[in-house]
Amino acid sequence: MMGHLSGALLVIGVCLQQALAANILAIFSYSSASSFLFLTPYMTALVQKGHQVTIISAGRKYLPDIDGARHIRVNALDHLMADVRESTVDMKFPLAKWEEASFVASFFYKSSNCVLSEPGVQALLQDASAQFDMVIVEATFTDALFGFAHHFKAPLVGLSICGTSWSINYLAGNRAISVYEPIVANGYSNGFSILNKIRNWIYITEEWLLEQMVYLPKQLALYKRYFHESAESLYNIRQNFALVLINQHFSLGRARSNVPNVIEVAGMHLEQPCAELDEELQQFVDAAEHGVIIFSMGLEVAASWLPPMLVEMMLQSFQQLQQRVVFKFEEPLPNKSDQVYVRQILPQRALLAHPNVKLFITNAGVLSIIESAYYGVPMLCVPLFYDQFANSELMKQSGLAQILDPSTMTVDSITKLIKELIENPFYSENAHQTSRRLRDMPMTPLQNAVWWTEYVLRHKGAPHMRIWKEDMSIVQYYNLGFISVLVLRSGLAVLLIVCVGLKLVSVLLRRSRFRLTVPLLY
Repeated sequence: MMGHLSGALLVIGVCLQQALAANILAIFSYSSASSFLFLTPYMTALVQKGHQVTIISAGRKYLPDIDGARHIRVNALDHLMADVRESTVDMKFPLAKWEEASFVASFFYKSSNCVLSEPGVQALLQDASAQFDMVIVEATFTDALFGFAHHFKAPLVGLSICGTSWSINYLAGNRAISVYEPIVANGYSNGFSILNKIRNWIYITEEWLLEQMVYLPKQLALYKRYFHESAESLYNIRQNFALVLINQHFSLGRARSNVPNVIEVAGMHLEQPCAELDEELQQFVDAAEHGVIIFSMGLEVAASWLPPMLVEMMLQSFQQLQQRVVFKFEEPLPNKSDQVYVRQILPQRALLAHPNVKLFITNAGVLSIIESAYYGVPMLCVPLFYDQFANSELMKQSGLAQILDPSTMTVDSITKLIKELIENPFYSENAHQTSRRLRDMPMTPLQNAVWWTEYVLRHKGAPHMRIWKEDMSIVQYYNLGFISVLVLRSGLAVLLIVCVGLKLVSVLLRRSRFRLTVPLLY
């Protein structure tokens, strides 16, 4: 009897799970390993929750097959990344602002085109029986791919691996000037003076012009070509994101006035099992009497992209230190000392978790700063590109890091910064405090991401979470209507007083002239 009952309950449970399961389409035009570190646990968790997930992505080099998911592979994305690496061999970073915008816009145009022109993707778009309950995309500079949501009439969910900016807030419906953050922070001021605010307004305005003149036109052209829709329909889609998951968290140093449909999920990738230290590397780190420094400029940063003399100056600086160094570099280093251990690929998380690690020298990629903060390790940031400048500033303001400027660095300045970060307890104490905050959550970032995703599914796009532009106009948000009335009334009063004053002066002048001319008549 009990066996029949348990079997019936199992069948009911399976049926209930199938009834609640949704068809989800996820499109990622990424072609870098770090991006997939962020999204792989999320996609895996959705599949494990019973949802039918179709993933359009690059080849297996970046995203291995997820059991239970349907994969449409776009191998052209792999070739695109190889071409980018080859074409940027002689490029010097950081780039000028408009040069960087042109480079980024060109890359995302090519990556979106790779996805939309893929035969498997075209077959999906032309399949009249294909239906989806949700479409998930990277929210930054991939506007042409937003057309999948319009095509399948499904709620649109965005992922933002690089955190937030004014453009992400715009997609989420938050147009308040108080939340404006730049897309690229190199040159943006964190000061609060009137002059700084004016400069920042000009900076954000320039980025808005870049979006309108450089990024959007290329994406709009693809949208029209592949979805055969008007520009107006794309602009409408951009104003209808149901949910945006951003790779940041207030524990990292700055609380933001997010709207309800923006959810912070920094650390989501940390639930993916990390590689362990091999025996040789374990012994090298364990035996470090004075601690270990990690040097890594990211998963896929080519040596040619690094500032001139950076590696040579770092090696010279390390010779003046007692710490051992684990150095990620793709080429042999003939002049290194025995205290420097070189690897092409590092188990970064396992190293950061080791108690002997005292400092992380990083380009401040978003996953790297999250990992370093999570494990309580101070940072020396050497930003090169895109969001790394903002990440570096955030870590510095939070007391976890110092920033090295490659254009002015010397061996002595590098050594001085490293010693300051290792020997001053201010940085390690702040790093450990941030680590405790980042771990103190009611649910894990991944659980949070999945819960809100399913919330949007349960509530058919959850339009009640979104602040519409009619509710968030600048005039209403800042009570400019009241202020304008007040200014108008005050102005009218001042104008009336001035007019009356001028009239009185005119009358007095006339009388004085009359008195002067009367005696002359006699």
